Amino acid sequence: MNLNQVTLPSTDVARAVAFYRALGFRQIVANLPRYARFECPVGSATFSIHLAAAVTPSSGVVYFECDDLDATVARLQRDGVVFDVPPRDQPWLWREAYLRDPDGNVLCLFHAGTNRRHPPWRLKDDAGGTPGASPYALILEDEPSDADVQVLREGLTAHALPTTGLSGFKPVAIFARDGDGTIAGGTLALINWNWLHIALLWVAEPMRGTGLGRRILSAIEEVGVQRGCTSAHLDTFSYQARPFYERHGYELFGTLDDYPAGHRRFFMRKSLQR
Repeated sequence: MNLNQVTLPSTDVARAVAFYRALGFRQIVANLPRYARFECPVGSATFSIHLAAAVTPSSGVVYFECDDLDATVARLQRDGVVFDVPPRDQPWLWREAYLRDPDGNVLCLFHAGTNRRHPPWRLKDDAGGTPGASPYALILEDEPSDADVQVLREGLTAHALPTTGLSGFKPVAIFARDGDGTIAGGTLALINWNWLHIALLWVAEPMRGTGLGRRILSAIEEVGVQRGCTSAHLDTFSYQARPFYERHGYELFGTLDDYPAGHRRFFMRKSLQR
């Protein structure tokens, strides 16, 4: 058997045709408004678009390999095509970029070369060796690099994209600085789809009680609203700032006891809808 044809649903086949032709695919069948078929520029594989009353989110991803991935992505971006995830090297030795067609179907443009069919960990054709054995070593790193951590974030984003339709884990920060640039407080947050996750919020001791914390919190919430967040969540400890957050509209939704020993960790949330 040979996989050489994939069919995708669309609520507007003419719109989808324009999109895929702009990507560089060759249209070989036209039966508008119900159906169209394309041929890939390289090889003999084909794919089709068929009319559907609705397109529901799917966990499936359609992959198209490009020998010149980065140049192709750059050209498409100049032509106005939006990518959810730009070209990134993956641990499985593929370089991938993700985008969606007008109906939300997730596409991956990638380059893998020989690693697609013949990765270093390909199973042996004979019965020797251990089936499924992994060539990877598990290495403890007490201070992982930002670049390596980013690989994890991008891997999670790529995995979630077919379901969420949007990238998450987008960091944003606000800092309060004096005239010399010294930081007197600030916050680090993540835009996770429609949620704002306030991961860190700190105010220097001399500035506590001056209203700086309130200004920082209000400012990061406003950023969240501007970027499509409808709710916010954070956590704090029993020796920290639960009353402060409660004064500003946060409600408790979870508690972990004895975290750290003799204390509690509080999880709080707030609606940002006005």
